[in-house]
Amino acid sequence: MAIRVRTLIAVASSIGILALVGCAASGDARASVDGSQLIGVWGVDQTFTGPEQPYISFTDNGNWTSSDGCNTVAGTWELGELGAITTTAGPSTLIACDGAPLPQAMADALFVQVDGNYLTITGSQEPATTDLIRSTDPLVGPQGPPTGVWAESAGDNAPYLEFAADGSFSGKDGCNNIFGSWSVAGDGSIKFSGVGSTLMACMGVDQWLSMAATANVKAGVMTIFGAEGLVLGQLTQL
Repeated sequence: MAIRVRTLIAVASSIGILALVGCAASGDARASVDGSQLIGVWGVDQTFTGPEQPYISFTDNGNWTSSDGCNTVAGTWELGELGAITTTAGPSTLIACDGAPLPQAMADALFVQVDGNYLTITGSQEPATTDLIRSTDPLVGPQGPPTGVWAESAGDNAPYLEFAADGSFSGKDGCNNIFGSWSVAGDGSIKFSGVGSTLMACMGVDQWLSMAATANVKAGVMTIFGAEGLVLGQLTQL
């Protein structure tokens, strides 16, 4: 009996040593990652049919934004030793579409490794790794402030909005001149406030643009929403 006990102890000790060696080897296999290596927009080497292409964007102030193609999530990130990463994630909508679960990959991230223009995220959930490539496409990733002119079409009487850098906007809904203020919310959406218009009566004109409450920009298209969250229409930048 004593021999069997000693044998079991020896086997258990061997397993423990192998586990420690395995952990150490795993850590040794990871390289240090500098925060500057993450900054920018990363996408997948695949094209999807959703409203926008999935991406993860890292900024140098410790924030990240990601889209799965339909739903956008924002959070924070902080690097540790050997590519260890700690993240937080905010709320998300639950729209279903063709895309890639990149926001979930960030929410579950444990480690990151960068090899040139390639990024691998290792997380706690399946799939355990997510492989990304640095994106230079201006239509992939956060679209930034919408300054400039956005119109329903190129026609002379088409509804349009012109966004100024000082947070004001002006435009026309196809009949009346409209004006007000705009700001970018924490989730990247555009908020309209103080919206006003002239009061001309126009027959046969859908004045949907004057009811704008919020908007978002994905892949170069601005989708306008009413106060109840319903889609009113879309504009493209001229």
